[in-house]
Amino acid sequence: MPKFTLTQEHIASLFTGFSSGDVSGVDPELKWTIGSETKDSVRLTGVYNLATWSKEVRGPLVSRLQGGVVTPTVQCVDIVGNKAIVELVGTATQLNGKPYNNRYIWILIFSEDTGKVVEIREYLDTALCQEVMQNNSPAA
Repeated sequence: MPKFTLTQEHIASLFTGFSSGDVSGVDPELKWTIGSETKDSVRLTGVYNLATWSKEVRGPLVSRLQGGVVTPTVQCVDIVGNKAIVELVGTATQLNGKPYNNRYIWILIFSEDTGKVVEIREYLDTALCQEVMQNNSPAA
């Protein structure tokens, strides 16, 4: 019998934590695939663990956004066993003043032992990421 049961409340808590920078609900060695397994530092695709995602995806993206943050809003959550399918929007303003309004689908796989996220498959508008990366210099 599994030690952990995935619930809507667990997902809500996880994303509340993400909003404030708390990633304690994520296994540091998770497999995080964004859009494609091919790494692209402009479209921000590839396969990462938590540290490489923070350094190679999150850092470069938020350094080009006002306030250095994307505000996530969960739209819909479906749970099947230890898997959650989450639709969300992320909003921010680029340093050049243009909006950053992206839509995401995250498929999250949770450990039945620890309740932590061990895999994320993320789908988003990579062309919008490319626009942000190419049209905004990183904040100092």
